[in-house]
Amino acid sequence: MKVEQLIKSTMERPCVFVTGKMDVPVDYFIKKIEEGIAAENAENYVTNLISPMTNYHYFNEDKEFYKLIFPLFDLIEKHSLNDKQKYGLNSSWGFRQGFSNHTVRHQHRPSTLSGAIALNNHSQTLYFPQINQKLESKKGNFALFSSYLDHYNNRNLCDDFRYGLSFNLMEI
Repeated sequence: MKVEQLIKSTMERPCVFVTGKMDVPVDYFIKKIEEGIAAENAENYVTNLISPMTNYHYFNEDKEFYKLIFPLFDLIEKHSLNDKQKYGLNSSWGFRQGFSNHTVRHQHRPSTLSGAIALNNHSQTLYFPQINQKLESKKGNFALFSSYLDHYNNRNLCDDFRYGLSFNLMEI
């Protein structure tokens, strides 16, 4: 084998990162998460979330979840955050992180856009190191971001649970 050229470089690329706050029916979603993490098909401790987690499609048919994310769809379309491509919900799940639980650094490719929604106030923070941004865990805080962005959080050092929702959108 003769290698003629090998390029390993960094390129600028379009990036979406939106944060904000929304009204969330917290009691409804925490109850659903507790049910989902107790289900046989839960993804507890087998994904990038080292914690209890519902299955990846747990909220895909949930009307309350759609009511929560439809304003984000409107935002995406209003600001052409999806490059005018058709898209749809691919996956949506909930999680509970207790003492020592954390999320390892990962991304959500091949999805296009991803989201995280905090359900309660907590000291754990979600970090996006490539763009030096973070999402604090305050009730109703959300981030909508390019799915290729790495993100993680450190181990929970307190006994209080952190609850959240995540989702992925894909071109259709």
